[in-house]
Amino acid sequence: MQVRVNPEYCKGCGLCILVCPRRVFKQGSSLSERGYFLPVVDSPEKCANWERKDKKKAVCEMCILTCPDHALDWDTPGGKDR
Repeated sequence: MQVRVNPEYCKGCGLCILVCPRRVFKQGSSLSERGYFLPVVDSPEKCANWERKDKKKAVCEMCILTCPDHALDWDTPGGKDR
């Protein structure tokens, strides 16, 4: 699983960057079509929800719970998971 930023909803507030305890996000350097600097998923392997080799699932979701615009969700290689 990998967290995904939906550019249609995100306004680039940066709360996901601030609340992530593992520094998965960083501020993007290019403007979105709506004129916002969106966060980018810089280190997906650091995410607590990243699929671990032992198949035990850790749950954090601080970014998803904090996002005021509901702009974050999960992607899996086989399709959307959430």
